[in-house]
Amino acid sequence: MRIAYIISAYKYPGQLIRLIRRLNTDTTSFFVHVDKKTDDLIYRQMVSGLSQLPNVYFVKRHTCRWGDFGHVAATLEGIDEIVTTGTNCDYVILLTGQDYPIKPNRHIDTFFQEHAGELFLEHFSLPCDVWENSGLNRIEAWHVRLFNRHFSFPPGRRFLFRRKFPEGFKPFGGSSYWCLSRECIEYIHRFTRANPTFVHFFRHVDVPDEIFFHTIILNSPFARKAVNDNLRYIDWRDFNAGSPAVLCKNDFDKIAMSSKLFARKFDMTIDADVLDMIDEKVLVDV
Repeated sequence: MRIAYIISAYKYPGQLIRLIRRLNTDTTSFFVHVDKKTDDLIYRQMVSGLSQLPNVYFVKRHTCRWGDFGHVAATLEGIDEIVTTGTNCDYVILLTGQDYPIKPNRHIDTFFQEHAGELFLEHFSLPCDVWENSGLNRIEAWHVRLFNRHFSFPPGRRFLFRRKFPEGFKPFGGSSYWCLSRECIEYIHRFTRANPTFVHFFRHVDVPDEIFFHTIILNSPFARKAVNDNLRYIDWRDFNAGSPAVLCKNDFDKIAMSSKLFARKFDMTIDADVLDMIDEKVLVDV
């Protein structure tokens, strides 16, 4: 099983290097996107720390602010590199630099061999009960981010025009991170190149990385292969915080018992022990 990882990172060079070295095998490749806002020193540390691995590639950098199109652009950059370079892979997995595997590489390979062709991403149709205002405000209002500020222009008395979702498509949303087959990745690559108007619409969607890929896939022939599971262990213990909890050694038992393949998020500046525990007690090929 050949796996290509697209990894979105912006800090913690040591943690990124640790993640890639843990996932590295003879049948993996890595396409790393580093936020353009990231300090050049940190970027150079990432590049130099992984320079001895010939299967690690750093892609063109985009500015990624929370909730803007930069995250979609970064992922599309990784997809473009995989497809145009003819990288040999069966699956493409999207991670962040603060993710970590919670199953051995052999287990990950076996899982995708047994589920060949299936796509793994959390998904639900919009409108929904999960997101504020049914999620429709994300796509019907104009969203602009300038100078680290978010400006929203909803339809109403002051702004009369409701944005029309691309014709012929039903909107879907879900978690940003996924595991997709090579065939699906090639479909997304062809689709985005052939439909620039569709892509442009999402430049003014709020948190588009939680809608963009889901909408393409669930409106395509690949929809029947979509499994509603992103294969991540995530703890939303404080849902109102808007970000998953940082996993620590106190969470180890729950992590170890999980059937998921990956977990997020980790922060070595807060608790590196939990990663050591995962290495020593979970990620052991027997």
